[in-house]
Amino acid sequence: MTGAVPEAGLGRLLLALQFTDSSFPSGMYTLSHGLEGLAQEGRVDADSLADVVHGILRHSTGPADATALALAWSAVAEHGGGAAPGEHGDMAVPGGAVPGEAGPDASGCGATELLAAITRIDRRLHATRLTREFRDGATRTGRQVLDLAAEILDDPVVDAWNAHVRAKRAPGSQSVVMGVVYARGGLTRREAVAADLTAVVISMAGAALRLRLADHRSAQALVRGAAPVIEEVTDAALRRPLEWVGGSAPGLDLASCRHEHAEARLFAS
Repeated sequence: MTGAVPEAGLGRLLLALQFTDSSFPSGMYTLSHGLEGLAQEGRVDADSLADVVHGILRHSTGPADATALALAWSAVAEHGGGAAPGEHGDMAVPGGAVPGEAGPDASGCGATELLAAITRIDRRLHATRLTREFRDGATRTGRQVLDLAAEILDDPVVDAWNAHVRAKRAPGSQSVVMGVVYARGGLTRREAVAADLTAVVISMAGAALRLRLADHRSAQALVRGAAPVIEEVTDAALRRPLEWVGGSAPGLDLASCRHEHAEARLFAS
């Protein structure tokens, strides 16, 4: 149609769809995000599943992972690593660099400052995890996603963060990895946080299926029913500073501690 505004490219949407797909080889299928431990203690069943998932989002994943992801995204944008259209008044270009700026690469002062900023966020998040299951799960999946992202995206900032984590200079938490990946992929900060929270909910729905807390229909209802909570938790995460990173879910942590020594387990967490 004459005079119609051209549609924006689908690149960032397609990136989000790929990384939130449950078939993406992140290793998240090995995690129940605490659901198995709670089920073993009789603290979650089919009737209470949705409330438990919403509670995990609000009190654990949101204040910890979602907040760290938002901060990692901001660190990338702040150090010239690219911003999504409308987020800082600039248009993202291929590779995530802002027009007129080279952006950080695998070397140089800009990269050093960027890696230091992301490392502070990653270490802070890692230190707030009280159980070994949650620490190990987050870093194992994070390193796997990061290594694959570096291979398929061919992005200098993702490559630099991958090399930094592989050199054991940072834990490599999954949510921090996704903050870097989504920032470089052109997602807005809000989109990035919401996409990762959606991936977590999909993962929990899959775990609920295997634990027989849900069937295929109720699992989809669980994912859809979490949408308003994801929006709420996303907006809260965008407002938190680094000093506030960390969840507060004592019951979940205690269940995780006992789950670690359970005689039989389907999941690593």
